[in-house]
Amino acid sequence: MKKNRFNTYLDEDLSKKMTAAMELCDAGSESEFIRNAVEFYIGYIFSEKSADYLSPIITDTMKEIQYSYEQRVSEMLFKTAVELSKINHVLADSFRIPRNYLEGLTAQTAREVAENNGIIHLEQYVNGGDHHAEADH
Repeated sequence: MKKNRFNTYLDEDLSKKMTAAMELCDAGSESEFIRNAVEFYIGYIFSEKSADYLSPIITDTMKEIQYSYEQRVSEMLFKTAVELSKINHVLADSFRIPRNYLEGLTAQTAREVAENNGIIHLEQYVNGGDHHAEADH
């Protein structure tokens, strides 16, 4: 590979910094150090240009992913609420539940859901589970 020669002048302070840095990076000569520094700086400049180009694309993509996720979660929550409303209607039409029992049950279940982070298993409530402790009717 053909090499081009450049005359470079450095002030004394920068020259001392270069000499100290050469020892840290094992450059064999000032020319090797300057070549490495120039290659590094060129890479830095191109990466800055790439970042200027890629940053908005990445940001827009992340916003689209977040919006899509929010839409799907909202749709699932709506469908779940519709199903829960249907169940409540069936229960209300099928059983005569005293208001005070329902109020106690609401407080108890709110505590249970908070304690188990919303992870609910039917098995907990079947065959004499302790779920009726406060909400007995």
